Amino acid sequence: MKPKEMACQLGLGERTIRRWLASGTFPEARKRRKRLSSFDAFAPFVLKRWHDGERNGLVLWREIRAQGYTGTERSVYRYLETLKRAEVKASVTIHRIQKYSSNIAVWLFVRDPETLDEVEREDLAAFCQASTTLKRAYGLMQDFLAMVHKREGPR
Repeated sequence: MKPKEMACQLGLGERTIRRWLASGTFPEARKRRKRLSSFDAFAPFVLKRWHDGERNGLVLWREIRAQGYTGTERSVYRYLETLKRAEVKASVTIHRIQKYSSNIAVWLFVRDPETLDEVEREDLAAFCQASTTLKRAYGLMQDFLAMVHKREGPR
């Protein structure tokens, strides 16, 4: 193909295609620099207020706006979302799920959720919170078991 045809198919400029062909390889993308946002200066204050127990994003936005923040409340909500996710990961009782051997953990995953007692349900929830991969594996396993029990072979 000619460079002009390549450029049309890829939706790029012909000069870009010529430059790539001259270099002999596909150029690696450069890492982007993180630009400072107007929120960055207020993040330590919001974090301190979060640890003090304030969880309302609108209240926090109003407090930092009074200190000179000119951004939207959406930036505050995005920051709080990362704090919430970190809090959930930290709350997982690692020492409790470490008592499980791999065989017992698998048995916990394949059992019918209705037959689990309170402690087993909490431990299963801890496994699913500890890892998104485990959570997905649990969902797939339960879906597969439902398929087998209902004899849905074609599915």
